[in-house]
Amino acid sequence: MKKMIVMFTMCLMMMAMMTSCGSSHENTPRGVAEAAVKYLSKKDWKGYMDLTDANDKQKEVMAQMLEKMGQQLDDKGGMKSYEFVDEDIDEENGTATITVKVTYENQTSEDNKMKMLKKDGKWLLSSEK
Repeated sequence: MKKMIVMFTMCLMMMAMMTSCGSSHENTPRGVAEAAVKYLSKKDWKGYMDLTDANDKQKEVMAQMLEKMGQQLDDKGGMKSYEFVDEDIDEENGTATITVKVTYENQTSEDNKMKMLKKDGKWLLSSEK
């Protein structure tokens, strides 16, 4: 269980690292977080990675982690719902942390923190812990 939480959190952080070229989500921390969760629930790994600031090497590692996370999502029956429970946005420094509570089909839930940064005017999931 702890490994799954760590994997999910790392995936969410990586999501913030990638550039959101041509995406339709709102360019806000919450908009990026919502897009990330939707991509994860659909197992759209490319969409997810496009929301992060990861370089090519980091994306390779991330792809492996996302595959493992996909199996963990399957084991829980997939995502049932999610809700945002906290937002800490520092516009001046271009950082944010969004906490999202994910409920799975097997009726378990967990809170996950998504760290973000603003790079070239775009909010991205951060690869930094």
